[in-house]
Amino acid sequence: MTNMKKTNSLQYICAEAENYIPKHIIDNSVQLIYLDPPFFKQDILKMYSKDENSIFSFPDKWESIETYLEFIKDILSKCKYKLTETGLIFLHCDTSANHHLRLLMDKVFGKDCFVNEIIWAYKRWSNSAMRLLESHQNIFIYSKTKKYKFNHIMTDYSPTTNIDQILQSRERDENGVVRYKKDKNDNILPIKEKKGVPLRDVWEIPFLNPKAKERTGYPTQKPIELMNRIINISCDEGDFILDPFCGSGSMGIAAYINNCKYIGIDKNQEAIDLCNKRKMNYYISQSAVIDGNYDDFFNLDNEIKYFISSINAIPIERNKGLDGIYSSNEGLIGIRFQRTEESISEAIYLMKKASEKKPLIKKILIKTHDSELFDIIPEDVFIVESLEYKLSKIISVLGNNNLKKKNNINTKGLRRITHD
Repeated sequence: MTNMKKTNSLQYICAEAENYIPKHIIDNSVQLIYLDPPFFKQDILKMYSKDENSIFSFPDKWESIETYLEFIKDILSKCKYKLTETGLIFLHCDTSANHHLRLLMDKVFGKDCFVNEIIWAYKRWSNSAMRLLESHQNIFIYSKTKKYKFNHIMTDYSPTTNIDQILQSRERDENGVVRYKKDKNDNILPIKEKKGVPLRDVWEIPFLNPKAKERTGYPTQKPIELMNRIINISCDEGDFILDPFCGSGSMGIAAYINNCKYIGIDKNQEAIDLCNKRKMNYYISQSAVIDGNYDDFFNLDNEIKYFISSINAIPIERNKGLDGIYSSNEGLIGIRFQRTEESISEAIYLMKKASEKKPLIKKILIKTHDSELFDIIPEDVFIVESLEYKLSKIISVLGNNNLKKKNNINTKGLRRITHD
């Protein structure tokens, strides 16, 4: 998705947030504050831009955890004054310091103002560390008062949900036990309106693919889909959003989409330049995998997937040229099935295109039907006829032989009749 309109509702400011916020943001004016600060990685984060012509970088190195927490506490304290009575503040972090930051949020906002902890879960690429693969980040939600705004979002029922739970009303008895609600005649009352299930605190939103159009190359870029969901539960149209560490500007794009006013702050000028560039022309990744829904993600036919798995190969989804990869002693072998109404030449072309820059020593194309009379087969492609294709050829030959025999019998009979 692209946007070519310019909007005055988005402002990106190059400044240090701890200095800018007290002087320029009015007290009790902000409905949503989203902080995505340094995570205490104790490193300099670097990443190439999308066009690989420049490098985005910023330091996340601190003298100590105490120095880091003092910096975050200062920002949180100044942000608290800016929140409205109905406002919410979201603090994004990970396992580097999340346990420290949760206690810090309790101290600044109060334990009673804790609202939720969102777990942003995603798939990541494997690593060789001697520990479980980290595949989530944390987002703490706190309020300023108990009068905070919260928009309930309903989601679809799980496929395993009992149909009675969907169609029949329930209530708690005097012991707190959930039972089906009944009328005076002991009949179970139906639910008047199917509402779905409230949004969970575990959000499965994919990490941006390195090749995604939405990706800018900024080291800490977050998906617009994640930002959009945060806005949906905490804001209405026209609300004011403050983003003290705006980075690549994803929250700003989400604010624009939801017709909210927005100020993003970052002390890194290259981040501000990127934000201003994105608001003129942005992309949103349309992932098929949101909250564990993989139905639209998988594109392999079940029979093909079963065959690939049965030979201990790895099925490949979302690839037009390869259906599976087999690991042999000599190296990797690509596997593909010829599709209906697809010629062998077309299948080979797609295989070749998908195999570029991949270390495949051989490609196996499984032929499922006849196509061109003369196919040019490259040396690294091995054609194997599928069982169904072989059977169809045998049946066709047998059918033709039987037809010839019948024709011969009919011809001989015709001759006899003529002779008589």
